[in-house]
Amino acid sequence: MLYLSGVFLAFFLAFLLITKRNKSTADFILSVWLLAIGLNLAGHYMLLTNQYTLYPSFVFFGFSLPLVYGPFLYLYIKRQTSPERFSWKYLLHFVPLLLCNFLFLTFYLAPFQERVEIFKHHGREFETEMFLKLYSIYISGIVYVILSFWTLYRFRKNMVQQFSNTEKINFNWLLYLIIWITVIWGLVIFTEQVNIIYGAVTVFIVWLGYFGIKQVQVFNQPLPAFAGSTEKESFSFENKPEEAALSVEKKYQKSTLSVENIDDIHSRLMRLLDENKPFINPNLTLNELAAMLDVHPNSLSQVINSKEDKNFYELINEKRIEEFLSRISQPESRQYTLLSIAFECGFNSKTSFNRNFKKYTGVTPSGYQKTP
Repeated sequence: MLYLSGVFLAFFLAFLLITKRNKSTADFILSVWLLAIGLNLAGHYMLLTNQYTLYPSFVFFGFSLPLVYGPFLYLYIKRQTSPERFSWKYLLHFVPLLLCNFLFLTFYLAPFQERVEIFKHHGREFETEMFLKLYSIYISGIVYVILSFWTLYRFRKNMVQQFSNTEKINFNWLLYLIIWITVIWGLVIFTEQVNIIYGAVTVFIVWLGYFGIKQVQVFNQPLPAFAGSTEKESFSFENKPEEAALSVEKKYQKSTLSVENIDDIHSRLMRLLDENKPFINPNLTLNELAAMLDVHPNSLSQVINSKEDKNFYELINEKRIEEFLSRISQPESRQYTLLSIAFECGFNSKTSFNRNFKKYTGVTPSGYQKTP
């Protein structure tokens, strides 16, 4: 009954995702992943109920499907945190599945009754191949969990280079997703209790389907200029000033921007910020600001880093604080709350406003207001 519940839920949730309005590439990846899980569970159910005698090849193929769980996890995380378009190179992640089944080509080509007999012998005729398949699944799970953790970590690290407000970008559920998979792989590797493993998988299916349907990609619109630039934009702003200066110089030593280009972009940037105040848009991104200046996002990031010694997030929020201070100094602003003025200046949460205000002024908003 447990297996059937898992199969039904996997197929049902995959159907909901496929028929979802405005579905994204991430939704498609998740739906195919759920189908693979459902087929794997169906194969185990048929084995337990001796139905493998009806469809031996289907059941046998289902046993190799855990090889795609890792790739689907990694591609889903990658797609949720990056605007990079789908590339055919992603299909290379599924080559191990093909190679694994190629090892058992003689099984698939064998007469029907012979395939049934192989099942009855617990695959003794393919002992070496079964060993290779099992450890390939283990290695695949470990490698892709590590890759997924790294992808999410890198996204968190570089988020301030692309977004002016990060509070509404919630990547916790992606972290929980990776943890779920890590736990399941741990059960697969360290326990032989199949019911426990597939019980966990069934609960995971419910959780995955529920949260997966709810989620919205961080990058809702295609941002081709940013595609593939995450690694290039990797930079830590927690260094000491002299270390940061050296890091900036080293980071952009291959840049084609001349000093004159940098000065020109910087001049136009500051004029745009002072006159048009694009920072009052709480969802302003580096790509949008770069489009206003008609420059590449990477070039704009370089200019901000080198001329302002800040990242995009820091610069935009500093401008918002300056705008806030300017507005509260005006008599007509006294009829409004500090938070409402902060929202008008581009902040989208009280937490973000308080943190940035104290960072740039050294006091809290209420403390500043009490200052004579």
